[in-house]
Amino acid sequence: MEKNISAIYDKNTVEFVTVAAEFCGFLERTGEMKRRPFVDKALKLLPLLYLKASLLPEYAERMDEFDPETFVTEGDYERVRAGVAALMGRYDDYLDVFLDDMAYSDTPICQTISEGLADIYQSVKDFICVYQLGLGRTMNDALVVCRENFSEFWGQRLLNVMRALHDVKYNVRQETEEDADGPLPAVFDADANYTEDDLYEGLDTGEDE
Repeated sequence: MEKNISAIYDKNTVEFVTVAAEFCGFLERTGEMKRRPFVDKALKLLPLLYLKASLLPEYAERMDEFDPETFVTEGDYERVRAGVAALMGRYDDYLDVFLDDMAYSDTPICQTISEGLADIYQSVKDFICVYQLGLGRTMNDALVVCRENFSEFWGQRLLNVMRALHDVKYNVRQETEEDADGPLPAVFDADANYTEDDLYEGLDTGEDE
């Protein structure tokens, strides 16, 4: 029993809790953000969350027969999903091939970044809420459940969402029409007759918003 309980105070567990809490708070504040800063921060938080989850102690085993209590309601899930969907707009959809349903499909299946992030949020937030209760046995079992869910479900979902967010940040076809954050940069045309003023125009657009 002492070995199991020690897992909840393991250095890797504590670090995962810290990153997980930051991730959940980040998704709960989508109404305060614009798309580009959101995508930038998500692409920093998600790999860190994956790393810390992959380092969770594997020696912990369930101590009680039943799963720990869950805290994320359907309304909580939908608020996170809808907040991200509104922020991402037309960039929310992406094609996914890493799904169980692909066994019955010859083509990629349409997924959304918002639903993927909400799925991760639900599992991680449930663990955080139980961990904050400070009850050893329950904390231990919540840790085991979170680790199992990471292995079986939300770890792959996290990687899929990262791929989609990477595409939004770096590979979105260099569109020039305005979106929610203003126009995306146009592709430089080496054959155009640019003036010196044209070349220097907009150098300050990389400043943080």
